[in-house]
Amino acid sequence: KEANQSVNPDEVVAVGAAVQSGVIKGDRKDVLLIDVTPLSLGIETKGGIMTKLIERNTAIPTKRS
Repeated sequence: KEANQSVNPDEVVAVGAAVQSGVIKGDRKDVLLIDVTPLSLGIETKGGIMTKLIERNTAIPTKRS
């Protein structure tokens, strides 16, 4: 599904919180919200390079070995 570009970026968090509130209250049963990491997570390796361990937009919690 293509992302909705009509929502003001400053209001997206408030919209998400309102939807989550409806899910928690039981008013919305047609929505599944999944937390994701907004940035890649990694460690600094030789030469100051970042080695990504978890790519951005990965559902969390997650684990990698």
